[in-house]
Amino acid sequence: MTSETNKASFTLEEAFNLAVEHYQKGEKEAARNIFEQILTAAPDAVPVLQVLSVLDMEDNHFTAAETKLRHAQSLAPEDLSLTLDLAIAIKAQGRNKDALRYTEDVLSLDPTNAAALQLRQELTALMGQRGASKRDQKQLEQIKQHKSQQLDTEIAETLAVVETLMTQGQNEQAEQLIIAILSLDENNREAIHKWSQLLMLQEKNIEAAHQLKRLLALNPTDELAALLLSKVYARLNQYAEGRLVCQNFVRAAGHHAQIEKQWLVMCVKDKQWLQGEALGKPLKQRYPEDNDICYLYTLCSFHLLRNRHNYTPETMQATIDCIDQAMVGASQKRLNELLSYKAEVTWYLGDIQQAESYFTDVFRMNPDNLQMRWLQHILFLHRNNWQEYYPAYELGIELDERVNHTSDMPRWHANLAKEETVIVLPEQGVGDEIRFYHNLNFIIERAQKVFVACDQRLVPYLSLAYPTVSYIPLKRSQEKHLLDIPTEIVQQCTSWIPAGSIGGEIYAKTSKHWAKPHYGVFPADLKQHWQDKIDAHHSGKGLRIGISWRSGLGSASRNINFLKTHEVAHFIKQFPGATFYNLQYGECSKELKKIEKLSGVKVIQLEGLDLRDDFLATAAVMDSLDVVFTAPTAVHMLTVTTTTPCYVYGAGSNESNFAEPTEYFGDMNEKQEFFFRFPPLMDNKYPMIEAISQRIKADFTR
Repeated sequence: MTSETNKASFTLEEAFNLAVEHYQKGEKEAARNIFEQILTAAPDAVPVLQVLSVLDMEDNHFTAAETKLRHAQSLAPEDLSLTLDLAIAIKAQGRNKDALRYTEDVLSLDPTNAAALQLRQELTALMGQRGASKRDQKQLEQIKQHKSQQLDTEIAETLAVVETLMTQGQNEQAEQLIIAILSLDENNREAIHKWSQLLMLQEKNIEAAHQLKRLLALNPTDELAALLLSKVYARLNQYAEGRLVCQNFVRAAGHHAQIEKQWLVMCVKDKQWLQGEALGKPLKQRYPEDNDICYLYTLCSFHLLRNRHNYTPETMQATIDCIDQAMVGASQKRLNELLSYKAEVTWYLGDIQQAESYFTDVFRMNPDNLQMRWLQHILFLHRNNWQEYYPAYELGIELDERVNHTSDMPRWHANLAKEETVIVLPEQGVGDEIRFYHNLNFIIERAQKVFVACDQRLVPYLSLAYPTVSYIPLKRSQEKHLLDIPTEIVQQCTSWIPAGSIGGEIYAKTSKHWAKPHYGVFPADLKQHWQDKIDAHHSGKGLRIGISWRSGLGSASRNINFLKTHEVAHFIKQFPGATFYNLQYGECSKELKKIEKLSGVKVIQLEGLDLRDDFLATAAVMDSLDVVFTAPTAVHMLTVTTTTPCYVYGAGSNESNFAEPTEYFGDMNEKQEFFFRFPPLMDNKYPMIEAISQRIKADFTR
């Protein structure tokens, strides 16, 4: 037979397949038309008769279906599927006894035919034969259980083969067997587990994540799936997703040492120190014998201390105690790392000799430890050991502790040709930028063109100081050293240097640490504007003193580097008749009220001065003052760019003599930068405040 459809001829087989395709797409009418054309050409085609009977039953044409099935059965009496379909068509017409007779015919030849047993169970129930119906139901359940057991056995045997193939590295054959299992049981968890692990072995992490999410959808308390999915997310650097997997598992299943430990690992990998510290503290209490948890918690505690500058005696001692606990039973590699952290915190506590001893111990065990060498730069700085300081400080670049440049562009050095186009990259904070930009002239004099990337708030100030430089204003990202430098600028540059490295170049050439001791330049009208405002509050007697006592961090009020309000008030009391101007950025109104109450002196807040964002105006104010008294913050760094003397206080070591200023990167008198260091754990700072006050008075009576 041939059939004309879209001017194409089809064989019976092709026409049948086309009709089936229409049926599978839900196009029943088109399918029926083709089947009926085939039946016209071949009226004894049994498959066509059976399919059309199914279509008739779907349309509730049960009599027509019965007619077709009887004709088909006469042609193929041995085909039990036809007999069973006939029984179904007869049952649908309410002739249960006739339907039961045909069903019995099927079961007499195939006693375990599940479809026939199901139909007989339904028929006997309709006919009120409850005993027979229950027997059929029981037999059905036994058959299903037996088949399920057979399938489970076959799957288990196949999975054992899969394991062997994976061990032998025959991954393709293993995957084919897993897919075969899932074609029989699409939600077989063991097979999905094997497939996930196989995909992970092949570094197909995205596909593995998909399968592991399937497992958790089937069972949210599947600990292996949760653990592996978190590890897959770690491979993909999707740490937030990995933490969420662990969090959801704990929410569904309760506390679980392995999952919670993995959660802590994800916090450490993502440098989420605050969340890690909050998570690790109860974990350490619940699992006190778990060395990994103790170690991970210690990492979070230490980095939280360092990153938040939470340098209080209590916090630092707690961190030391935590490090000591983590060192018990630790591997040699971890011991080296933990000892370096202990050395750093010991330095913060002021015991410089003990810190140096710890550093020596680590170097003895691991002479190639660059991280330790980098950390030592703070000790070298304290000792004014410049030969060691600058090389150690440079290590921070390759260790990702300072800003880096990821392209193949070479580093700028002072011995390069003057034809260079140099890009200067900033360091980690605006205070560091202000300090390091004392050195820009050193590059400007030795390069054809200079680009400077800096905090966008500094551009107006730096543009006046260095008008030949092209500036790239930046807004800091949350990422530690992520800088958004336009591609078109990078393409113009032939070399680069971090701002903090220029000092090392200068020192190598001149034995100094800066190119200009002061670089502030101010428009005359702006300078006069702020000078007038300052003078308007000044009595005409005594010094004009700017004060700042802490950083802008929320944790700063108890930081050992900073003063408390009663200590600021004590400083003010040392200068009867002086006028004090607020240089403390951030919200500090409550502190100012308390200082006024304790000292009896109102600290002036200059109207219209934006201390946080307007660095040009703030520097103009500083330049109009007689003295600035400040903690080691951006206020300190900005003051030193002007010609106003800056008296700075900050924690040093137990060896520090707070009564005498120390040099901070060079000649204090040339820079007018007088740094008074005190022992970090010094409880009573009044003597230091009085010593600084005496020095200021002496300097202004000469």
